[in-house]
Amino acid sequence: MVSEVLRCKIKSQPIKQFSKMHDKRNYRRFSFENSIFLKFESDPAKIIEGKLLDFSFVGLSVFLKENVNVDAIVQAIVQFDFLSSVEQHLVGRGRVVHVKQHRLYAQNGFRIGLEFIEVDKDLVISILDRLESKILNQIRIKSQIPRKGSGSF
Repeated sequence: MVSEVLRCKIKSQPIKQFSKMHDKRNYRRFSFENSIFLKFESDPAKIIEGKLLDFSFVGLSVFLKENVNVDAIVQAIVQFDFLSSVEQHLVGRGRVVHVKQHRLYAQNGFRIGLEFIEVDKDLVISILDRLESKILNQIRIKSQIPRKGSGSF
């Protein structure tokens, strides 16, 4: 699945090149809303809570209520409860590559794109595999719902 494709890409390119990839369409992005915390390298006391919007092998998209600077280096911390019975955190360093005004759930704010600089790629692959499985299970469940007039019940 995702891990097989990503492992092929990992084998064909040195890891250091991933941080230079700017075309987000090279990797599948998964929509996944969750809380995220960003800690700024330039001001370690500054921590902003935001909403994770989507996630990919090379980075993520976040909604924030306040503006941030492009090229800011941050530590991103996201909790993924579905990974196992023990809660799992993804912690990685990233660079803000774009900032755009955005409206989410009637709130004005900013959508930022964060490109990973340092992150556990095996953990990212595991998260992406589980997100894909979760999405496929939801599709299977929806397709099993009896339709009106189908003769079920």
